[in-house]
Parts: sequence; C-alpha cells; structure tokens
Amino acid sequence: MTTTLALHGGQPVRDRAWPDWPLFDDATEKALIDCLRSGRWALSWRSDGTSSLERRFARAWADYNDVPYAVSVDHGSSALVLALEALDIGPGDEVVVPTMTWVAPATAVLRVGGLPVLADVDGDTGCITPESLLAVLSERTRAVIVVHLNCTVADLDGILAVAEEAGIEVVEDCAQAHGARWRDRPVGGFGAVGAFSFQNGKVLTAGEGGAVVTSDEDLYVRMQQLRADSRRYPDTPVTVGDEELVKAGTAMGANYCMPEFCAAVLIDRLPRLDDEHERRERGATALETSLAALGPFAPIPLPAGVTKRSIFRYGVRFTAGTFGDAPIARVAEALNAEGVPLFAPDAPLHRSVLFRPETKRRFAAVWSEAGRRRSIDRDFPGAERFAASTLLLHHAALLGPPDQTDDIAAALDKVRRGHREL
Repeated sequence: MTTTLALHGGQPVRDRAWPDWPLFDDATEKALIDCLRSGRWALSWRSDGTSSLERRFARAWADYNDVPYAVSVDHGSSALVLALEALDIGPGDEVVVPTMTWVAPATAVLRVGGLPVLADVDGDTGCITPESLLAVLSERTRAVIVVHLNCTVADLDGILAVAEEAGIEVVEDCAQAHGARWRDRPVGGFGAVGAFSFQNGKVLTAGEGGAVVTSDEDLYVRMQQLRADSRRYPDTPVTVGDEELVKAGTAMGANYCMPEFCAAVLIDRLPRLDDEHERRERGATALETSLAALGPFAPIPLPAGVTKRSIFRYGVRFTAGTFGDAPIARVAEALNAEGVPLFAPDAPLHRSVLFRPETKRRFAAVWSEAGRRRSIDRDFPGAERFAASTLLLHHAALLGPPDQTDDIAAALDKVRRGHREL
C-alpha cells in the first residue's frame, strides 16, 4: 500500500463498502404492509378491538428498560419537551444542559419557557460531570438533562448525589444509549424521566420517533396527555370502532403521537437489538486491540459503573500532536479519503451555529442579554479538549466482520504517519 495519502492521490486503505444502515428484512416489510392494509395508521383512529401498535411498542419498550411505564412520541426532541413539561418546568426556571450534545436538549428547555444553562463536560468522555453540574447551579435551577453521549454513560452516581442534595430533577437523555446499563440497570430509569430517540441513525430506528420512560405513575398519566392533546389510554379494554384514547384534560397537551408505521418497524426491530449490540461490541473489541498497538489512540473511557455500553458513535481519542498541528476537520477529511468514515464531533453548543435563540422572537424574554450571559458566558475547557481530540465512527461500521476494523486502524496509522502532508 502506498504511503501517499489518498487525499493527495495515493491508494486508499479501503475501497469496499461499509455495512448498510438501517437494517430491515422481509419481516420488517410485512409489518409495514400489514399496518398499511389495516387502515389504522394513527393511534387516534378507530380500533379493530386490539391495542394499537404504538401502545404495544410502549409496553415492550418499558419492559426492555426495566421500568413500569413508557410513552411513545413522534421524535426524540418531543420526548425531551414532554419530560420537562411533565416536571412542570417553565418560565423563570433554569435547566442545566451539557454543552457537548446535539442542540435538542437546549432547545427543549427554551420550548417550555426555561433557560438552558450550559455546563462543561469531561474532556475524555464528553459527558457532564458532578463537578461541572455543581459549578453552574443556582437558586433557579430546577433540573439537569444528563446526556449519555456516543458510546459511554455519564457518572450517574455522582450526578444523582448532586441533584438530590440540590433538590433538582434528573432527566436522562438516552438518545444515544439504548440498552446501556449502569450497575446492571438500564439507563433511563435512574432519573425522573428517561428520553429516547429512534431517528434514522440510532441503534434502534424507525426513521423518526421517540419515547419517554418513568417509574412514576403520576408522570406517566401526565405524559400520556401531554403528547395526545389532553387524552390518555382508557382504563378498560378497547372495543371495536372506538379510539384508544379518552379525554382526560388534567394536563393541557399537544400532538406528539407516534405514527403506527413507526411503531410497526420498532416492534419488528426491537427483538434484534441486543444481538446487534453484541455484534458491535465484537467489532469494537477487535478495533481496540488494533488501537492499543498503535500507541496514541484509545477508546472513549467507560466510568466504573458502566456494566454494558451501547455504541451509537464509537469514539477514538488521540493525544495532542498525533496529527501535528492539523485541525480535526482536516484529519477527518483525510481519513474519509482513505475510505474510513471517521468524523469530528459536533461543535459544542456554546459555539454551535445550531444554538441561536436570538433568531426566534418567542425566546426574546428568556434570551435577554442577562439570560445569554447566564447560559453560555463561561469557559468550557473539557468540551474544547474533547472536540479537538476525538474522532467518531457510526455504529453501522462495527456490524460487519471484526477483521474489517483493521482498515480503521490502518487508516489512522497512515494519516498519523503522513500528517505533514495535511
């Protein structure tokens, strides 16, 4: 293999395709066709006397996560809004959000009228820490959204201890952590509410979709209404011709219902999730063996409490100077030219072009100059270190034979050796 970087015309390390995503088969297609032919495409439609697919999936998702209750929704972003509304968070309240995350947790806080206060993260894991949470608490703090990021889990023991002492609620954003376990319990069930996404790239996907889970029956009843225009499931079995929703009106809601088509796909794919987790883990283990031989590369670390990880984006950490002075975006460009789809993390929220509350008049009251300073006017050294020294790989790349991860290590080594060309 030539040592010239493919970026400059050399032979790439890999010229084969990576595994496809999302996965589906004849059974998935049948589930969709059966739903299509049933004529019942939404929860808010006449029943044939059986439970909706949406409700069946919610029960299965609660069981999978070892909690008594789950409510399906249309998007992961909606799940976060429901979680905050269920906890009665609104104007005048602050919610702590890690700066190293997708924009949805911060915008969910704004959507309920609260102020997202950004906290720094651990420079190795990208997750919020007990210390960074403690550093931004105020008398107005009502909750923290804990994001389990990429392929690891935040320090739940420490964060829960800080939250209990401060008297604030914990919402777990598990959009990237389906099936991860902390001390042998699934994440999502430690806080008051756990929020999940089933967007196209997630390890369990229906294209779009989401869910909230809880062990609190009152929150469960409230969240049903929040997502279905103040309606909830009936207390008695559904009968032919009736809708599987009854008017309740104890919580003003909106329409965040999951379509039946999405539920059909999720019901089909959920029983395969753990097997796919095992396949990814085998690929990750093989990759870690190769990385260990290279020297300056290592996986994103797992806190001691993690007894099972869920790999959404596998993270490769590298030491400063590994690629000389080349910015991470240029390193990622070179690796992609080698046929290996590693990419840089999204920019932290405090400098993300996606986090722009000032562009919406509805946020003007909360996003005043004082609100802006309170939200983002601090240093975020952990986030900056994580963003500058982490490369990510979508989980689908780990679903193939373990030996194909050799190409990932080979590309990293080639670009490292040729970094002066960058």
